[in-house]
Amino acid sequence: MMKRVKILIVDDYNENIVALSSLVANDHVEILSARNADQALELIAMHDFGLAILDVQMPETSGFELASIIRSVRRFRSLPIIFVTAHQQDNAFVFKGYQTGAVDLLFKPLDPDMVRAKVQVFVDLAQQKIVLQQHVQELERLRKEAQSANLAKGQFLANMSHEIRTPLSAVMGFADMITQGKAEGKDHDECAEAIRRNGALLMRLIDDILDLSKIEANRLELEKQTFSLGELIRDVDATMSFRANENGVRLKFQYGESGIDNFVSDPVRIKQVLLNIIGNAIKFTPKGNVDVDIQVTKPAFTENGDRCKLIVTVQDNGIGLSVEQSERLFQPFTQADSSTKRLFGGSGLGLIISRQIARATGGDLRLIDSTPGRGTRFGIELLLEPSAKVSAKPGNAELHSESQATPVSIDGMKILAVDDSPDNLFLISMYLKNTGAQICLAENGLKAIAEAKDSDFDVILMDIQMPGMDGHEATEEIIRHGFKNPIVALTAHILAEEHRRCIESGCHSVLTKPISRPKLMEKLEDVRRLVPPKSGTRQESLACKNPV
Repeated sequence: MMKRVKILIVDDYNENIVALSSLVANDHVEILSARNADQALELIAMHDFGLAILDVQMPETSGFELASIIRSVRRFRSLPIIFVTAHQQDNAFVFKGYQTGAVDLLFKPLDPDMVRAKVQVFVDLAQQKIVLQQHVQELERLRKEAQSANLAKGQFLANMSHEIRTPLSAVMGFADMITQGKAEGKDHDECAEAIRRNGALLMRLIDDILDLSKIEANRLELEKQTFSLGELIRDVDATMSFRANENGVRLKFQYGESGIDNFVSDPVRIKQVLLNIIGNAIKFTPKGNVDVDIQVTKPAFTENGDRCKLIVTVQDNGIGLSVEQSERLFQPFTQADSSTKRLFGGSGLGLIISRQIARATGGDLRLIDSTPGRGTRFGIELLLEPSAKVSAKPGNAELHSESQATPVSIDGMKILAVDDSPDNLFLISMYLKNTGAQICLAENGLKAIAEAKDSDFDVILMDIQMPGMDGHEATEEIIRHGFKNPIVALTAHILAEEHRRCIESGCHSVLTKPISRPKLMEKLEDVRRLVPPKSGTRQESLACKNPV
């Protein structure tokens, strides 16, 4: 709604004020009046007027004199003034009026249409000025926000550079020790374990960055599957207890079971939230206590159907947060402590990601209270859909079905691995060494098509992002030539729509990079179940330009 323009009418006769007010009154103006110069100056000091209408003939201080006083103050020099007078209209008088600072003069008796027309001009100008001022204020606000965001992102990137380079330095350093032959026996094993450990740190950091990018693009999606909440909490307890023991922290879980154990939601994301919040409490509580209270409410009807509320309170007696730190706690690219002297590492992304996951379920994550030196308390609320299953076992089996499947031998399987990275091809060949499988390698889509024409592969491992012909095109072309066995997509993309696109291209399933040997073996075992071995397969030679 447009702000109303304030008009000041000054006249020593109240009847004149009432008459003039009735002429100019409308929904877009607010009229204030004064009977003398002192009252007028007091009002001008208190209000931002768009127009002043002054009677010329007033006792003590005339309208001309009042205008001169107003014009002497820098703040009011641009205030439009219209004089009203019964004086005979002559050039000398008109000149004096303009010389005093008038923008126009009205001569009595007043013509109502002329008064309204002239006043409306200045009302329109005042409204345009208001709009312009609002635009200027909005631009200034946006400028300050952008400046603050750029500063926050700069600090964030500096911290991210530290968080990435620290484990990367360890990876490269220990790799050099191994390749230069300076690590043997136990030292060699410790170097390899340090590389694996720091590689896992880098992977978690990359996952956090990708999660944040999905959140900013409003593309954070939750999977739906049945799981056992009790099993999930026991997994979190076991994982966090180990970390707590390392940090000298006493961790206590209190779980008030509700009688419902199976739910339909995204157990991986729920576990991510719990690990983040409990992990932070442990990290920022040196040699202290962390208490985790978990409650599940009875099902209640919501707009999405019956839902139970998982309520988790995480209380620590650690270092706590100041009021300033608490205010910027959930802002992206911002950490409670962004200085280079930080006592605790981390990217600062866990809280904002966890809050968005909680909100995606219909719940929330909030800071309940925190006191420097006395500790912090977080509250997590997640809305979960009760499962129709009665026993906790089926949900848990579904969550871990792959890992609990009976291993199947891949001896004799014919496998085509396609990737434009020689290192990735070498890694796959090393994973499959001594498995009895026959492996063929292709470094691009065109060679993959040629190999698939010449050999009867049981499965093709297809990299998706490749120069020239990508994995989607190569898959479609291979299928067009009659290949009917499974093609497994290998991709570094984690977005659900990217995985759907792989399936739409004709792939049987997807493996997300980095690929571990257990994951690869599980996938190949699944394929072996779909594609039973042919008789005499082990003795057949593999017509491959790059056999392993």
